[in-house]
Amino acid sequence: MTGPTGTSDSGYILLVAGDDLPDLPALRQSLESRGHCVALAPDGEQALRQAGLSAPGLILLDAALQEPDGFAVCRSFKQDERLRDIPVLLMTAKPGDNGQRCLEAGAADHLARPLEPIQALARIDTHLSLHAARRRLNELQALLQHEKALRLQIEAYLQHAYEMLEERVAQRTEQLAHANTLLTAEIGERARAEESLRRSEVRMRRLVEANIIGIYFWAADGRVVEANDAFLRLLGYTQQDLKQGRVRWDTLTPPEYGDISERAWEELRVSGSFAPYEKEYVGKDGRRIPILVGGTVISKRQQTGVAFVLDLTERKQAEERIRYMADHDALTGLPNRVLLQDRLQQALAHAARTQTLVALMFIDLDYFKHINDSLGHQVGDSLLRDVARRLLHCVREGDSVARLGGDEFVLALPLISGSHDAARVAQKVLDALDSPFQCGDHELHVSGSIGVSMYPEDGRDVATLMRTADTAMYYAKEKGRGNYQFFTQSLNRAAQRRLQLTNALRHALNRNEFVLYYQPQVDLDSGAIFAAEALLRWKRDGEPPVGCNEFIAIAEETGLILPIGEWVLREACKQLRQWHESGFGGLTMAVNLSPRQFFQPNFEQMVRDALDGAGVPPNRLDLEITEGILMQRTEDNVATLKVLSDMGIKLSIDDFGTGYSSLAYLQRFPVDALKIDRSFISGIGQDSNDTALVAAIISMANSLRLKVLAEGVETDEQKCFLQSHGCPSGQGYYYSKPVSAEEFTEMLVRQSRWMIDA
Repeated sequence: MTGPTGTSDSGYILLVAGDDLPDLPALRQSLESRGHCVALAPDGEQALRQAGLSAPGLILLDAALQEPDGFAVCRSFKQDERLRDIPVLLMTAKPGDNGQRCLEAGAADHLARPLEPIQALARIDTHLSLHAARRRLNELQALLQHEKALRLQIEAYLQHAYEMLEERVAQRTEQLAHANTLLTAEIGERARAEESLRRSEVRMRRLVEANIIGIYFWAADGRVVEANDAFLRLLGYTQQDLKQGRVRWDTLTPPEYGDISERAWEELRVSGSFAPYEKEYVGKDGRRIPILVGGTVISKRQQTGVAFVLDLTERKQAEERIRYMADHDALTGLPNRVLLQDRLQQALAHAARTQTLVALMFIDLDYFKHINDSLGHQVGDSLLRDVARRLLHCVREGDSVARLGGDEFVLALPLISGSHDAARVAQKVLDALDSPFQCGDHELHVSGSIGVSMYPEDGRDVATLMRTADTAMYYAKEKGRGNYQFFTQSLNRAAQRRLQLTNALRHALNRNEFVLYYQPQVDLDSGAIFAAEALLRWKRDGEPPVGCNEFIAIAEETGLILPIGEWVLREACKQLRQWHESGFGGLTMAVNLSPRQFFQPNFEQMVRDALDGAGVPPNRLDLEITEGILMQRTEDNVATLKVLSDMGIKLSIDDFGTGYSSLAYLQRFPVDALKIDRSFISGIGQDSNDTALVAAIISMANSLRLKVLAEGVETDEQKCFLQSHGCPSGQGYYYSKPVSAEEFTEMLVRQSRWMIDA
């Protein structure tokens, strides 16, 4: 091939302009070893003169030239009609000189100093090739111009012949005109094809060099003939490894993916490309890397193609984290209720076969609520994590320690020889809790009330054992806390007290002792209230309102949750109707549903009656369900939720992240929104795991096109973090505690005035 300057069959004249370039000798030696002639110019004026005389194939220009600097000299080249087509590569030492400034000066590319020889040579070769291609295109255009002139001469000759031989020339002229049309169309099509090919090559090269995703070019014999840095970094290889033939696409895939890879290869043979699919690649160090790969054939004749590789490591880690959270407590990392029940079920089955004993301990921290209320949830969460660590040191390897929620922990002890073993472990737990806890600047002292039940004496199934251990734990609290008690039949007194509370609950409904409080749900960007969550309170004469956490478990067990839940739904709808009639028609009401309430046979009709009775549109009701509901009686759940969704009712998953739902369940159910549990929100900026998990849940919800709301927003730092990661809404003490309907109405009125003034 002839170079742009005609210096040799393989080399070019390269002009290097710059003074005191310590990394130039090595580059010059590499260029000359390739047959190029390197000319030097100490400053910009000399570079302009030499370029005018020798017309080099490429110019390397130091951006740090003195008066004029490299950018000014580059603009001078581009203003000279003779030199403007010569590619100029600016060498920059400052990060600020890169990118946009070089392009504005007219440079074809820029090299960072100190120079990386391999990168510099690769870019120089690329721009020399592009320059030669442009010159060849100009030659082709000249040839087309010559053909056009020749065509005009032929037309003139034919016109003259037409005057001499009118009839014969008319026929011949028609034939030639048709041939000329075909020739012109062919030339135009060829020019368009060449331009399209050039643009495609430029776009592909930019994509490869951008390193946004991994890209490699393959041959059918298994070789990777070219790859960008993103692909090589993903696998741990270098460009040197690639040149030495150490990177082969046919050895990257683990054997277990052979079938899916063969299907992709067959799709490639048939259609010329294969749709992206997930698998793993094996890196240079042997590690497995989850990826998404797609590809297409470039040349079927030469059997070459290109593949695009996306790293899925972060996404897989987020999915694994969510799967882990399905059966583990998010705060302590201990097994949650689901995993505990599974392990306990296995222990009971083994004990039944081997005629051995199993002990179950319910542990409730004494006065933990006072610590939470006085020092805040962050200190309380820190204490719970420390308690979990101490409990793990009190048991054997085969035992289980779980957290059910709040300050309740459970120990499952299989293969014990008798109650004396359980008593020894219980005392060990009490001793471990007796030592002070250091949580930040606070030294905390807590004790525990422990209830113990034994298999098979106190129960032969998981539910019975847990109930009897829970009863024993309440008895331990009555005995003064900080002790352990075994379940005995004499503990029926505890059951009687619970019966008294149950009766009180029945009278509470008849005596109108229940009242609803409301907590606003707000848009994080504007602070505007768009919904209210109805929260149940029990207010007896002369006593402050009691939160539902104090009695909801008994209501669930006794079935009183059904009439109480129906009352809550009807009262919330009536209150929403009053707010709509007061001019707040855009407001939505969120109501929590219990599992027993959700599974009652006439549930859908009860919801319809509540809406119709209050005259509230279904799309203004947001029913909040727990993740546990999704896992029970799955087919019935799908049908029920679909009926509610078809009515227009919004459906949200409450306390998301603390239960057991998975991506598969989220995609299966017609859910509109996720509410991130407050335990994760409180860890933002404090716990890296909570922070990462909140970001992952928001990202997952957005990818599934689900709305997301954060519970328990208490600080400006939490609000800003949620906003920056795409969470649009939240609720918590940062905006307002739960308030009465009258106080909530005042909040809406103040907001309306604020919006009018704004």
